[in-house]
Amino acid sequence: MSASKHWERRIPIYLIGMFLMTIGVNLSVLSGIGVSPIDTLPYIASLISQKSLGLCTTLVFSVYILLQIVILRRRFQWKNLLQIVLSIIFGWFVSLSGALTALLPQHPSYPIQFIYMLCSIVFLGSGIFLYVTADIMSMPADGVALALAEVSGKPMSSCKIIFDCTVVVLTVILSVTQLHNISGVREGTLIAAFGVGMCIRFWEKRMTQPLKAFLFGK
Repeated sequence: MSASKHWERRIPIYLIGMFLMTIGVNLSVLSGIGVSPIDTLPYIASLISQKSLGLCTTLVFSVYILLQIVILRRRFQWKNLLQIVLSIIFGWFVSLSGALTALLPQHPSYPIQFIYMLCSIVFLGSGIFLYVTADIMSMPADGVALALAEVSGKPMSSCKIIFDCTVVVLTVILSVTQLHNISGVREGTLIAAFGVGMCIRFWEKRMTQPLKAFLFGK
């Protein structure tokens, strides 16, 4: 079945997946016990450079696109340069979902913070699974994980865990060397680095075939 068909099914699932991801991002920020791995590098870059988080996100995502080119080489599809457009849509979704999560209690007790963090993992993992399965275009960070999966032959979920852990380690190094503290990375970040990949794997095993049948079936 051509991947160019059934846009009326794939686009809504794709956008729902992206929106679920942004809810996860905002919940991780709201938890106060570490931002999600997907946001650690832009967050620390904004602190170091004193530039806006939006600008730093664009710059970091641009590096991720370059990294995909390096990994895939001739297999890189140049249409994926349009990932920068997705970054803009993602930013708008972050603002929209941020207005929703703002309705939740702010500065809660630690048990509630931990619940926020766990919920952020579920939203991020579920969102990634949906939009990746829709097979339209990956966000830059997940594009790196997909590129690693294509080259290595390992499941995307495993490559996602490896990539997220690498990003967290790099963030800690930059934070300590440039800010002389650890900012944005706490226990929630480390748990999410493993948890998001595990959530993706959970859905891969149970929902990949039914979802693909819905998205690409007759």
